[in-house]
Amino acid sequence: RRKEFAAAAAFLTDLDGPVLAVPGNHDAPVYNLILRFFSPWSRYEKHIGAASLQRVLIDDVCVIGINSARRAQARLNWSYGRLSRRLINEAADLAKSEHNAGRCVLMALHHPLVTAPNKAGSEIVGNGDYALKRFSESGVQAVLTGHVHLSAIEPIAATTGRILSVQAGTSLSTRERGETASFGMLNAKRDKITLSRYCFSDEAFEPDEVSTYKLTGGAWRPE
Repeated sequence: RRKEFAAAAAFLTDLDGPVLAVPGNHDAPVYNLILRFFSPWSRYEKHIGAASLQRVLIDDVCVIGINSARRAQARLNWSYGRLSRRLINEAADLAKSEHNAGRCVLMALHHPLVTAPNKAGSEIVGNGDYALKRFSESGVQAVLTGHVHLSAIEPIAATTGRILSVQAGTSLSTRERGETASFGMLNAKRDKITLSRYCFSDEAFEPDEVSTYKLTGGAWRPE
C-alpha cells in the first residue's frame, strides 16, 4: 500500500550512509491487479528507488542489487521469485568488471539461491542454478538474500565454496519463523568476510553471533 511504501522510505532516509534496497515478493501490489500486471514496481520506484539493476560502492566493496520478485510466473507459488537470464548476465558482467578492478563484489537479491528449512526456503529462485554458475565465473564473493526470515551464513556447495550465502533474518516483521528478530552487519574484503548478528532482546538489538570466513585455496572456510 502507498502508506507502507511511504513509511519504508522514511525509515531508509533516517539511515546513515548509502542505501541499496531490492524489492521482495510483497512489493508488487496485491489488491490492485491492474497495477500488479502492468506497472508492478511503480510505487516501489516512486518511494524507494530503482528496482533493478543497481550498484553501490563502499571503499573497496561493490554491492550489486537485482530484482528477483515477479508480478507472476509459470509456477503456482509466485512468491518464490525468478531471475531472467538477461538480468543474470547483465549483473554478472558488471560483477566481473568490478572484480577485475580489485573490489570485493557482493550480490543482493530478495530470494535465496540455496534452500532453507521452512516452506519459504523450500525452493530457490527461478534460474537460480544458472545465476550461481554465472556469478561464480564473474568473481562474486557473496550473495545477500532474505525472504525466509531466518539468518544463516555458509559457503555454497554448488560453487565449490567460491561464493558465500549470507541469509538475513527478519528485523522489522512479526514473521519470526521461530527465530528472534535480527539484522546482520558485514565487514567484507576480497579474502575475508565477517558477519556480526544483532538479535532483539527486551527493547533493543544486542550483539549475538559473529561468523568469520576466509578465502583459502579459492573457497570460503570458517576461521
